[in-house]
Amino acid sequence: MTEDRFNDITIGTDIVEIQRFRDLESESAFFNRVFTDSEREYCSGYSNPAPHLAATFAGKEAVVKATSSSCSLSMNAIEILREENGAPFVRLHVECPLVIRISLSHSTTHAVAVALAFVQSVHDQKHIQGILDDSIQELLPGGEM
Repeated sequence: MTEDRFNDITIGTDIVEIQRFRDLESESAFFNRVFTDSEREYCSGYSNPAPHLAATFAGKEAVVKATSSSCSLSMNAIEILREENGAPFVRLHVECPLVIRISLSHSTTHAVAVALAFVQSVHDQKHIQGILDDSIQELLPGGEM
């Protein structure tokens, strides 16, 4: 792959402390401004929603960073949802010419996200998933996923 083709991929990462979300009031302005109904429903389905809220928030931040050169996205324009198998995916509520892939993970103390944004015709999905997997491995302590 030539170096020019890498200009068509942008990456965003974010890491947050889960503790920030442990005492988050479900009726707070922040909670309602940042998370969609679907995101709140998914996260509250866990006995400990804080890691899932933190990972979702980190995902949104990573998407903002990955798309900043092509799209102007606010947190409420980004929705992090899950496939039936639990894999996260991004739904945007504004026009953006990019395809976005996301990977989320968390430990007991931190949540991390990596987002890749690219033009659909540029790269195949397996190549993109490989980049995501390699990036997560490098970010996590001990390289565990």
